[in-house]
Amino acid sequence: MGARVFVIAGGGGQSRNVLDALLVAGREVGGVFDDGGVPLAEGVPLLGGVDEWRTSVGPDAEFIPAVADPAERTNVAAAVLAAGGKLATVIHPAAVVSPRASVGAGVFVAAGCAVAPDAKIGDLSFLNANCAVDHDCELGVAVQLGPGVTLPGRVVIGDTAVLGTGAVVLPGKRIGVGAVVGAGSVVTRDVPDGVTVAGNPARPFGTAGTDRTPRVLRP
Repeated sequence: MGARVFVIAGGGGQSRNVLDALLVAGREVGGVFDDGGVPLAEGVPLLGGVDEWRTSVGPDAEFIPAVADPAERTNVAAAVLAAGGKLATVIHPAAVVSPRASVGAGVFVAAGCAVAPDAKIGDLSFLNANCAVDHDCELGVAVQLGPGVTLPGRVVIGDTAVLGTGAVVLPGKRIGVGAVVGAGSVVTRDVPDGVTVAGNPARPFGTAGTDRTPRVLRP
């Protein structure tokens, strides 16, 4: 097809945000794979269902798995890589990412985000609008940050953790693998793996599941 970037997604808000960032950046968007069958934007072709990409794209295509659920996003990315595909990283032109930060493959950084020096953003992590990731923070694989999340220095976020809109984590704290932080919460102490917390200060009120698959708080 000659296109460089394809978005693999359902037709939800996450995919629309990614698509908008690509278009604003002037990237060539070859199309969208969506099981819902509804084009995301005029002029951007719907290429078929998500599972159809294997037979529909050329070997040079790059993919951004624009799926809000971290576990599902990881599965899509694994299928892309197993088939020899490439993962694209999409950074909105209105985001500020330090050249001294480390940003992995398949990452999305939305408009208004700031990623400071020596921050590390793991593969497949999604930073939605106006997130602040300060110096020496470390995000694992497929972390999901809702709009307006604030991470001061030295915060560590485990793989597939989900932080809801406006959550704040105090400096030096750790959010465990598969943990969920509710919208507007203020995390003042470490959050264990798989635990859901909410409030100010954030307190546990359940688990995200024994398989550590997070319950997604969609922004």
